[in-house]
Amino acid sequence: MMGALLAALLAAAMPVLPVSQAPKLVAQAAGKQARPVVLHFWATWCVACRQEFPSLRQQLLQLPDRGAGVLLVSIDRPEQRTRAEEMLAQYKLLAVPAVLLDAPDPDPVLRAVGEPKWDGTLPATFVFDAQGKLRKSFIGRASPAKLQAAVRSLTP
Repeated sequence: MMGALLAALLAAAMPVLPVSQAPKLVAQAAGKQARPVVLHFWATWCVACRQEFPSLRQQLLQLPDRGAGVLLVSIDRPEQRTRAEEMLAQYKLLAVPAVLLDAPDPDPVLRAVGEPKWDGTLPATFVFDAQGKLRKSFIGRASPAKLQAAVRSLTP
């Protein structure tokens, strides 16, 4: 079983993006169509992230079926990619698109998200409308019901 898990992880390795790609995360999550997007920032070293994933798991998995794009953005160092992938596997989130953003300097990430109140605290979840405008922010652990309501307000 561990061999199969390792093979699955290696087959779908989490892309590592330079911090310069931060302004493109919303477009990447949306894909080829204009649609609402949820960016969820987390890290393997973040205790609150580990506590939050079980409660948010179902919401994150259902976002594409609700017409929203989703991207899990790990703020770990590139050498931690395997650990990040293992954490997603542990919480059964490998089906959700994910990237590792190499952001030793958080300022470009903060500017790209556009939430003046965000200081880089993790976890952090941001909901954007189909035009890429930030509509709702959850700094710290997000309530699954409030995340669902925020997405529902932007989808038909």
